[in-house]
Amino acid sequence: MPKNTHVFNHWPGYSTADCQCCYCLYFPGKKKPCLLEICCCIEEREEALRREQGATNDLAQRKYTSAAAA
Repeated sequence: MPKNTHVFNHWPGYSTADCQCCYCLYFPGKKKPCLLEICCCIEEREEALRREQGATNDLAQRKYTSAAAA
């Protein structure tokens, strides 16, 4: 694939900012507890956290290997 090709319809997934409670359908407000006992978005939250932690770990690994090579 050429270097300047744009891939359409590529969904990167939710970020941790997208999975905050204030955007939830069942969040009643700041001073009231959540209406659900178990979070309905827990799978998306875990996946977003795993993806973002993986991205930071990859970046740290690249910095470490480039510093060691120099």
